[in-house]
Amino acid sequence: MTSLTLRVATFDDAGLIARLHTESWQHSYRTILSDDYLDHVAPTERHTMWTRRFHYDKHLWVLLALWEGEPVGFVCLLPDGESERGLLLDNLHVLPGQQGRGVGRSLLQAAAAQADTLQPGRPMHLWVYEANSEARRFYSRMGGEMVDRENVLAPDGRKAIALCYRWAKPAQLAAVQA
Repeated sequence: MTSLTLRVATFDDAGLIARLHTESWQHSYRTILSDDYLDHVAPTERHTMWTRRFHYDKHLWVLLALWEGEPVGFVCLLPDGESERGLLLDNLHVLPGQQGRGVGRSLLQAAAAQADTLQPGRPMHLWVYEANSEARRFYSRMGGEMVDRENVLAPDGRKAIALCYRWAKPAQLAAVQA
């Protein structure tokens, strides 16, 4: 029997979240960000970022996904990020090889439920690189509506196009059955 467990992450999980974040980027962003950045800069940069976030951001909400006890993904809400658009779903990552099991769906629905608890009736949104077609298809299947497009400076210094996906009513997403 296989099982998925979700639990709220804490400061003690910062290194684990950074590792999951880096591994996900190394798989999904290989054609978006430079190899040098992904292999040599991202691991330290993600570790520093997550340690700081857990230490300083009191409104940070991170949920960790464990498949049969092994960490396989996470989701992060930043309720104060880009508040004019609603709640910011800043990260949703599932390790390669773990996708297709419902982990991403479970994480996204849990984030939507939390978003509706934190700020009832407000929309939830996220940004995704236009070149990340697999993630874009997933967000569309999950009812996300593409509402904006921006040229951005990626972490490796390259220019990229990012798309904003929005869920006008997170409570409806949270209530969808698998």
